[in-house]
Amino acid sequence: MNLQQFQYILAVVNLKNFEAAADRCFVTQSTLSTMIGRLEDEIGIKIFNRKTKPVSITPEGEVLINRLRIILNEVDALKNVIQELKGEMKGELKLGIIPTIAPYLLPLFIAKFAEKFPDIVVVVKEMTTPQIQESLKSRLIDVGILALPIEDKELKELPLYSEPFLVYDFREEKTQHKISIDSLDYSKIWLLQEGHCLRSQVYRICELSNQSPKNNVNFEFESGSMDSLLRITKSSKGITIIPFLASIDLPDNEKPNLIEFMDPVPVRSVGLLTHKHFVKKKLLKELQLTIAESIKGLIPESREVTVVNPL
Repeated sequence: MNLQQFQYILAVVNLKNFEAAADRCFVTQSTLSTMIGRLEDEIGIKIFNRKTKPVSITPEGEVLINRLRIILNEVDALKNVIQELKGEMKGELKLGIIPTIAPYLLPLFIAKFAEKFPDIVVVVKEMTTPQIQESLKSRLIDVGILALPIEDKELKELPLYSEPFLVYDFREEKTQHKISIDSLDYSKIWLLQEGHCLRSQVYRICELSNQSPKNNVNFEFESGSMDSLLRITKSSKGITIIPFLASIDLPDNEKPNLIEFMDPVPVRSVGLLTHKHFVKKKLLKELQLTIAESIKGLIPESREVTVVNPL
């Protein structure tokens, strides 16, 4: 058996099709099928049931595939260790980032980072917090950018910055200069859909005031997009709660509708998340420094804060 056979098998697992897997691996379907068949004959176990459409995995194959993933991940980790020892910065860096951070933070640092490391291919994907956790554990991504703490024993957290929450207020009533958590009108608040940590953080803010969000309109709105959330809040003359970076690029005519919280100001902590055995430590440190430099001076410091956990 060899690593090439392992790669062929995982390609079929991911694409559920021998022909598509062969194209992905730049070999003929016959070559790929023959190589996998030889491995199955060698170990005496059928990994795939070729009679089903799409191709399915046998129960024994499931066990072996989990082990193959680990082996290939460890091979990649070995290559990365060798590169670090040689002082090389090249290869691929796969980032997962939550949607309530991505559109505001990425433009601040991603171009600088890519320019600084031209031999690194940076792959970015928007994901929810649970998706980032699972993808880190299965080594499908290298680094997550999300709200902390996560407190997962298999993962390691690195802090980046803390940002205050603001109230985005389009009610007809006159807005205040600052507002306390207790006096916020939770009857007109709009939230992101389930699965977004910002939604759970807003619920935590509500818990601090012993109130529950309940919108007094006869329709429901679920969105995974911050832009859509802001638009529906504005059109319905409601309110929502947004992180500070989301306010920076708002049109000038909407900025008077932003209200700061009184002390203690609710804030969220944003940071990097990696597997505890992640080996690209120099690259990770460079990523942390680049992000820290890109947001320097943008976020105001609050005198007294309440950290709102994401979960």
